[in-house]
Amino acid sequence: MYPDREILIATTQDSEKCFREYYEDVQRRLRMNPPQLKPGEDVKVVDNKVQVSGQVAVMSLNALLTKVMFDKNPDHEFFIEESLPLDWMYPHLTPFGIIMKINRQPLPELTEDIVKQDHEFWTRYSERLIGNWITYETPLKDIVAFVEKVYLRHDFSGFKGDPQFVRDDQAQKSFSKLRTSIGGVYAWRLGAQCPPEFRPKNAAGHERIRREADFTFRQALAFCPYNAEAVFRYVQLLAQLQRFEDALLIAETCLKLDPYNGQVAGLVQNLRSVSK
Repeated sequence: MYPDREILIATTQDSEKCFREYYEDVQRRLRMNPPQLKPGEDVKVVDNKVQVSGQVAVMSLNALLTKVMFDKNPDHEFFIEESLPLDWMYPHLTPFGIIMKINRQPLPELTEDIVKQDHEFWTRYSERLIGNWITYETPLKDIVAFVEKVYLRHDFSGFKGDPQFVRDDQAQKSFSKLRTSIGGVYAWRLGAQCPPEFRPKNAAGHERIRREADFTFRQALAFCPYNAEAVFRYVQLLAQLQRFEDALLIAETCLKLDPYNGQVAGLVQNLRSVSK
């Protein structure tokens, strides 16, 4: 009837403490020159008082609360199906099937075995969705050609996946989201926001993580090419690698499927100006 170990959750006092910590951190970052606010962090000064609101603030508070519960329960294993990224988790995260495990200790690197296990799992899993045809060597133009044929023209000749999947937009969005979240774990290890101790230790390690991030995002796009999160996170990685033409190709393909998405339209416009 009951689990063998109870889990301690955040109390009202914990919530209040987390709010104070976040509020004080926002004030500190607001006083910096220039202010160091997160993208999308809605901070206003009204009558000499700092006010915060919006999704970024909510998720920042959620991050503090989840860390409290993680620390309160050292004997439990934790797993996550990501909604929005929580920065403190990234050093702890490893792929675990379609979700991710929050390891008790931060990992200095994502080892070859970790990457291989994730790659093999999703290679097999893709068979159930769109077929098992994406590899490290699959050109991006082939992904785009598949997208235009299947999702735009509804031409299923030669399609080796599940026909029900390509008729189910919620399934497409869900599995693309799951794969994108794992791609974010790889991309984080390559980004400027990653502390040096968690970045790849040599050229071979960097190439392993870069290649896996690229493979992961390409799968996410093939699962759901109009998933804006997959598009934006992949474009961010490609821009970091100076692959602006590939980034533009992805954004333009997404816009074909979601022509009234203002954010994607703006992304296309920005990338066209950079690619000139």
